[in-house]
Amino acid sequence: MWTRLRTAYRPLAALLLVALLAAWLLVGPIPAPRTGFLATLLAGVLLGTGLRAWLTGLQGRRCLLHAEAAWAAGSPSDAVLQALPRRIRVAGELGYRIELLRGAVHLTQGDRDRAWMDHLEAQLARLPLWRRLLVAPYFRQIPERPSDRRLAWGDRLIKLAPAMPRLRHLQGILLLRRATDAFLPRAWERFAEALPLAAEDPMILEDLMLAGLHHGQEELAMRALRQLLDRHGDPRLAWDRAAPALHLLRNERWGEALALVAGLPPEFRGHPIHWLAESVSRRRLGDLEGAWRSVEAGVARLPEAFRLWMERYQVALERRAEDEALHSLERAWDLIPGTDEGQAMRDEWHLRRSEFAFWWEDDPGFAWELLAKVPPERQGDHHPPLPLQLRVALGEYEAAYREVTTRLEAHPGDLDLLMLQADCLAGLEAWEALPPFLDGLGESARTRPAFWHLRGLALANLGDPLPARLDLERAARMDPLHLRYLLDAGHACAELGEWERAEGHWRQALQVDSQCEEALIQLAEARRELQDPEGSRRYLRECLLHHPESQDAQARLAELEAH
Repeated sequence: MWTRLRTAYRPLAALLLVALLAAWLLVGPIPAPRTGFLATLLAGVLLGTGLRAWLTGLQGRRCLLHAEAAWAAGSPSDAVLQALPRRIRVAGELGYRIELLRGAVHLTQGDRDRAWMDHLEAQLARLPLWRRLLVAPYFRQIPERPSDRRLAWGDRLIKLAPAMPRLRHLQGILLLRRATDAFLPRAWERFAEALPLAAEDPMILEDLMLAGLHHGQEELAMRALRQLLDRHGDPRLAWDRAAPALHLLRNERWGEALALVAGLPPEFRGHPIHWLAESVSRRRLGDLEGAWRSVEAGVARLPEAFRLWMERYQVALERRAEDEALHSLERAWDLIPGTDEGQAMRDEWHLRRSEFAFWWEDDPGFAWELLAKVPPERQGDHHPPLPLQLRVALGEYEAAYREVTTRLEAHPGDLDLLMLQADCLAGLEAWEALPPFLDGLGESARTRPAFWHLRGLALANLGDPLPARLDLERAARMDPLHLRYLLDAGHACAELGEWERAEGHWRQALQVDSQCEEALIQLAEARRELQDPEGSRRYLRECLLHHPESQDAQARLAELEAH
């Protein structure tokens, strides 16, 4: 404290020295020997103090310029700190700039407590000495539940130093700690007042942003975030980017989330959210390759991050890299802690593995077994619900039909439920009822390939093969990657004896699944019908290479070999 007092006194001492020298020149020396000695002594003291103040300021400016140049050049933080004046305290604008830079360096080093105090010292350095003496004690002891007297003291200090954002920020914190309806609006008023004044204080801006996100004050939080990005976007400044990134992802603001983290070099991405924000945003914006590169870099730097491996699984699925997706799930399982804290992770893993078994491995039995391990409230937000879809896939058509009917009473006209009800009718082989049911669903249903697939199946089973072929081929054209649609379109063509047309659909099915047993057997049948027994044998041998237990392929090959 004495050092700060002495530093603040130097401008006054220099002024007094100038006045004394002017008087000395005008009046001349005082004749009384004792008085003359004291005046000479005082003049020497003042002259020395003023000279020291001038030299200190000169040294401070020189050190600051050197430190700012080192900071701008990207020098190590220790080198920047060494360039700053360490043993002297400078007041005024020069002291403010010195402490701001010192705080930025400490924030870069991760020493948040010292960075917080440095930025406080910077704002105190701007105040005149007498105001600093009154304001500084206000920050020393912060009560858990401030009294009315303490709050009134803070209001008076704000009037005394209206341009100091730390005062308004602290006053807002104290008002929040009163936690009553009368004080909360005043607290957010103080925070809003502090925001435009705190443009050069990243610690206050970060605190305002986090407080706004935590208490639902999104406008304040986003204003603080914009100032952080505009004024303190240097990736070396380690303010919390993970919390706003997560908030933006939850609100599906993909572009803003991507802009927040895209400029962060890999060495400054120490939190999984930094990588997730980029990967999820790119994936949702349609840039699957960019999302893949991001998540791959993320798991390379943070291989123990469960959330990154789950994101890698999702990106791999959308890229139709099923093997990579399954590998990601297996890797994520190894990272789940065995304690109760890992239960939520286990539930999520079982849900994703159940989805993979159902939709990509075509194994509804295994999917049901996995889903049974997940509590109902954590079974996802699928529509229709995943358990209901699994019941249909497992052939429990009557139970599924009753459940769908019950749900339609609460949600009449829900097209997803109506299409699942049509699926149940097909499973129950209610072929006569299915076409009129589908035709009554309206035009929106006709934009779905499942509509034409079910309608084609119904017509085929009702003995109307040509319209059935047209509908089934239409479903295959609308979704050319759906294996079942391609296989059934081929069957419809074969039913009409159009084997070359059928062969085209089954070849396309092999492009979706190169080891599909049904497609290989049907291609062998097409080659046989087209008088190409060697081609038929080739497809059957390939089928047995991938499925050596296939009795159908074995019987067909044996029949060909016998003839």
